[in-house]
Amino acid sequence: MTAHFAIPATTFVLRDIIQRRVTAAYNNFPAPTVSVEPPPRPPATPANTAPTSQPEPAGLYLFLHHVALNAAWRNMHEVRLEPEEPGTTEGPRVGPSPLAVDLHYMLAATGADLEREVLLGLGITALNRRGIVPRSLIRSILSGIAVPHPATRLLDQLTAEPLHDPDSQPQQITVSQMPVDVDLSTKIWSSLQSPMRPCAHFLVTTVFLDLGDSPSTTKEVEKAQVGVRPDPHRSNTLPPGDTVTITGGA
Repeated sequence: MTAHFAIPATTFVLRDIIQRRVTAAYNNFPAPTVSVEPPPRPPATPANTAPTSQPEPAGLYLFLHHVALNAAWRNMHEVRLEPEEPGTTEGPRVGPSPLAVDLHYMLAATGADLEREVLLGLGITALNRRGIVPRSLIRSILSGIAVPHPATRLLDQLTAEPLHDPDSQPQQITVSQMPVDVDLSTKIWSSLQSPMRPCAHFLVTTVFLDLGDSPSTTKEVEKAQVGVRPDPHRSNTLPPGDTVTITGGA
């Protein structure tokens, strides 16, 4: 598992699941594309020009808008330690605790008339029918990506993401629809500077990120020393009657 590809690979798998459902439903009709971009803003209207009412292209948008640490996994495991050394209570630290995150998606639909409602229903159905994404399906989707030779960008290595490997992804990816109130939904649409469209929100859990690095080795403290030095900003002369007592021990 790598922090480079775990999140985008998850998004790619979810988008492919939705796209397959949409393509099958449209059958012989041209199927809209499922995008991972935020829903589009309305086109700018030049000054002194009357706005024109043109049909909005049909499309589905699976937008990742928030990533949060998974509360259940955050403190489930102690820091990985080596076996105890003679004369010590625990071994040295060799690695961090697993980093697990939850992904929050918004699925929004655009289109003319009622087509956007049709698309939203197809997207909701596709994700709910795959409440637990099988590892075999993850492997099939990622292995089907066409990789150019030689690779020209970092994402060309997306096929190497082992989301289907239990050693790298201990839990299977689960998808659940989240209830979102009007206040939060309005804030999200306002931040996108886009008019509100029909949408649904989903929680995808749990994605594990592991860079495979270890904390740097530092020299342990062998001897502690305590010293006293005068404050240069104060007088070295004590007022009459004041005493200073210094105690210490090894």
